[in-house]
Amino acid sequence: MLILSHDQVLRTVRSLTRTQCLDILSSVQQALSAASTNPSPIHQPLRTPITTSTGYTSLFMPASTTTTTGIKTVTIHSSGGAHTGALTLFAPNGELLGLLNAEELTGFRTALMAMLGFVERVWEGDGEIVIFGAGKQAEWHLRMAMLFGPQEGKISQVTIVGRGAERTAAFETRVLEEMRRCYPGVVFSALCSEGNSAYQQGLDNVLGSSAAIFCCTPSREPLFAFPSINTPSRKRYISLIGSFKPHMMEVDSETLLSGDLLCVDTQEGCIKEAGEMHAAKVTPEQVTQIGDILALDKNHESREALRKQNVVFKAVGMGVLDIVVGKAVLDIAASRQMGTRIDDF
Repeated sequence: MLILSHDQVLRTVRSLTRTQCLDILSSVQQALSAASTNPSPIHQPLRTPITTSTGYTSLFMPASTTTTTGIKTVTIHSSGGAHTGALTLFAPNGELLGLLNAEELTGFRTALMAMLGFVERVWEGDGEIVIFGAGKQAEWHLRMAMLFGPQEGKISQVTIVGRGAERTAAFETRVLEEMRRCYPGVVFSALCSEGNSAYQQGLDNVLGSSAAIFCCTPSREPLFAFPSINTPSRKRYISLIGSFKPHMMEVDSETLLSGDLLCVDTQEGCIKEAGEMHAAKVTPEQVTQIGDILALDKNHESREALRKQNVVFKAVGMGVLDIVVGKAVLDIAASRQMGTRIDDF
């Protein structure tokens, strides 16, 4: 078995090329599409949460692709913060293949999932990206959006929207300064709500001209109101990955239902767990799993909508994606002779 620490996982995923990430993204797409076949090689029970009186929630996410089986366990506090935990991977016969620190892996795989629709987009002109959040999820969404975005320089501006001034300033120093060096043709800025009387006007401005919005927070109330994005001339992609409990929501019902296409990672999981879906009383008939869409012919109307129309993507996370992405990261690290190997476990 191979053990990868936080630093080893971080160094592996940070050094991946666009081609390598596209290969992993393709494996993610195949897994999601396979999950909808019958019979399916994908085994994906709903995750099990345990919430303690101290405010910590541990999530247990088992899954199997048939060729690889595993379980990820992560713990987060009700106030937010990093997802700490581990991913354990097994061969079909039960042999332990690897143990990976899950903090960076969770952010990486979640951002990859959000890119499934984003990478399909056809950009008519210059576009602005807005990302809500100033933690690991926001960082990985930013990194993946820049990696997978239009290669012709069409991303003109990226705005990070944070709540706390200290946390937002830390993100500026830790991440945005690096992004400015890597992408000198893009304007990177941060917008903070704390102590900012001009926040709402600034937010309305960047949302109105946005081509893509990524929401990465455990918010309990909508991050913005629908009128902020009610710009018929602008087609946009909205991704919502932050809410994973019924009392959480990142957008209002009007925004959730505003797309020409409402797609999800898992129909059952999103309808059961996500607060936005509860508030809007969304039924299974109103949503389509993104794996089903990506399995369609490129000329299908749903694929066309994914590329060019208003799209809202909601995800609560699937253990099978941890298995697919984790196995790819484990194999790449092994090829680089990284990690600690234990042969007599």
